[in-house]
Amino acid sequence: MKKISKMLVVLLLMVFGFILTSCTTNNNSDTVTIKFWIYNGAEIKSLLEEFKDEFVKQYDGKYDVEIVSYGNADTLRKQISQSIKGGVGPTVAQVYPDHVAAYLQGNAVLPLDSFINDPVEGLSKEEQDQFISQFWAEGTVYDKAGTRYSLPFNKSTELMYYNKTLFEAEGWDVPKTWEEVVEISNKWKQTTNYQTAAKTYGEDLLYTLGYDSEANLFITLTQQWGATYTSFDNDNNGVFNAFGENTDDTLKSKQALSWFSDAFKEHHVGTSTAFGADYCSTAFQNGQCIMTIGSSAGSSYNDGLTGNANFTTGVSTVPQHSMDNPQVIQQGTNIALFRRNNADEELAGWRWMKFLTSKEIALEWAINTAYFPIRYDVLNSQEFQDHVKGKIVDEQGHEIFEPTLEAIAKAAGLEQQNWFYTNVAFPKSSSARTNAEIIVQNILYGNKTIDTAYADALNSIYND
Repeated sequence: MKKISKMLVVLLLMVFGFILTSCTTNNNSDTVTIKFWIYNGAEIKSLLEEFKDEFVKQYDGKYDVEIVSYGNADTLRKQISQSIKGGVGPTVAQVYPDHVAAYLQGNAVLPLDSFINDPVEGLSKEEQDQFISQFWAEGTVYDKAGTRYSLPFNKSTELMYYNKTLFEAEGWDVPKTWEEVVEISNKWKQTTNYQTAAKTYGEDLLYTLGYDSEANLFITLTQQWGATYTSFDNDNNGVFNAFGENTDDTLKSKQALSWFSDAFKEHHVGTSTAFGADYCSTAFQNGQCIMTIGSSAGSSYNDGLTGNANFTTGVSTVPQHSMDNPQVIQQGTNIALFRRNNADEELAGWRWMKFLTSKEIALEWAINTAYFPIRYDVLNSQEFQDHVKGKIVDEQGHEIFEPTLEAIAKAAGLEQQNWFYTNVAFPKSSSARTNAEIIVQNILYGNKTIDTAYADALNSIYND
């Protein structure tokens, strides 16, 4: 019995050792998983999966990247907020500045300055200078000290799309100011094109220029009329400049909305709400408006050669109150690194961020998506310049230039880069943006006076 017992012990130890070895072999505990949360759709996610494969190969399988898309920005924001409360969440995520401000309340986002300044893992001054300055600066809008909490990712802006076929037939210059928009509006109302549209849709559903985003409209007009939308005070608290009571910023903002309201009553301008939609693109293709302001990344939706339309779409800069103070909103997201209980995962996340914003990957991103280059070396590269010019080499080796509407929009949008503005981000700035949209809707469609609409918005922000 004793001999049998000893043999059983030996066999059991051998089996147990085999099991341990098998478990160790099958579970590569050295691999660090980076959880990357985004909201982009399948096409963008597919491109990111290609980047992931390159990244994993670059680090010899030390890292894996789990890319999860939540479908839209609001769902992603809610998911991250819930994960922070639960102690779990992403390593890196696609973020808007006002979302980061909310995450910072839970101390969930890591400052990037120590990573950037690290002599081994960081970015040299020369490398930092390659980022387009306006995009780079947006990563520091979270406090007066300029602490960096994000890097630029998919950037865009607003543009004005117009019926180029009609403009050329009528011999009109493309408007650069809001007053010139009114001039074009008065001319359009005298054309057979307008009369045809009026018979089809009714004059009440015709507006010469449509504006997609009512929040962007409020903020942009406020900035164009020389006011500050939001800022920080000396104690680093957020200030709602455009919503205050009888401040100079608020008075200028009200003047801007008063002008737009008067132009709206004459059907010179309208917003997506006037067309019963979230965007003006369908109304633009239908001929209910002949100009529309929307995202540079959404050019395909304003293509006059698709849908019910049969015209060429032109692309131009956003109309200004004064060319002495041009202001155009800087749009798109950044990427942020989240606080983890694992230093290796935090370093892995930083390396993934650095990889995504490197010249090689940023070039692939700028050519294969509707978004801008985030770097000067990409913007000035021959590859990107050929892309925006629509360079094609035919079978005979001849160079042909046939730029797509998307490429034209990228080029036009970047012409405005010196006009880009960004707003500081603090915990209630998301509520401010929501109420900016409500102000516009209440003034144009809710029969509220301007003073009442502003007062209600300020009250809503503080009680949110």
